[in-house]
Amino acid sequence: MKVRHALTALVQHVLCTVAKFRVVVILFIGVQSAPLWDAINQQFAGMFTVTDFINLLLHYFYNSSLEEAMQDMDSLTIKSLKALQAKSGVGNPQISIHPMQSLYEASRILLEHHLYRLPLVDDSQHAAVIVSVVTEFKILRYIAENFPDASVARQTLRELGLGMHQNLKTAAPNTPLITVLKMFVKDKISAVPIQDENGIFIDIYEKYDVLLLTKEGSSTDLSIPLSHALAGRSTEFAGIHTCSADETLGNILDTIRKMTVHRFIVLEDNICKGILSLLVI
Repeated sequence: MKVRHALTALVQHVLCTVAKFRVVVILFIGVQSAPLWDAINQQFAGMFTVTDFINLLLHYFYNSSLEEAMQDMDSLTIKSLKALQAKSGVGNPQISIHPMQSLYEASRILLEHHLYRLPLVDDSQHAAVIVSVVTEFKILRYIAENFPDASVARQTLRELGLGMHQNLKTAAPNTPLITVLKMFVKDKISAVPIQDENGIFIDIYEKYDVLLLTKEGSSTDLSIPLSHALAGRSTEFAGIHTCSADETLGNILDTIRKMTVHRFIVLEDNICKGILSLLVI
């Protein structure tokens, strides 16, 4: 696939085939995944996500260097990436659901497999064809707009036991980036709160922030502290949504109805107590 066509395909969320890996990664603009199409067998071949990029970085970090990884991206195809992942034992399972399945079933699969998006694949014909992708945010928005229980909506997160974590994974500004990347993979999480020496919440490092490494002039040292890794974050960053444990579920759902929110950081006296997302709602 030519570069220009690959760029257009990813931005429009159309299926990617043999697009060069660097092209795909650089163009994850507002899109954190892209469906893959097997041109030979004419069928859906899985999803390409930010997690794939993280696994590649970890592979090169332990086996060669990030500089070599960035060089290889100019010739690495998605097919060869999948082969590399299979060899390393980090390949993502190819999980999908039929479009006629229930939203409940889609939510169950997302939660069970710690996924944040699920392709809708129609395999009723001779080949599996992807119809769309249902995401954690889309489900949250649907729940927010159709939540039926007013009495539950009046209860606080504390009363419902939502958003509070006993073993919350956190980091400090000087935590090496490689440490957080390993957290993403090992603990199957999508964001790590950053706190100072007094435990005060100051920022968050999300999976999507990893793509800052693809920017021209970015550091290729995965040992850099998080504070440096976030220095190149776009001015268009949507910001961090916070709430207290005494916020009502109704207020949370109202915010989700009005804004694009993927998670809330639950704070008490500016100390992070948990993260509220689909996994806990």
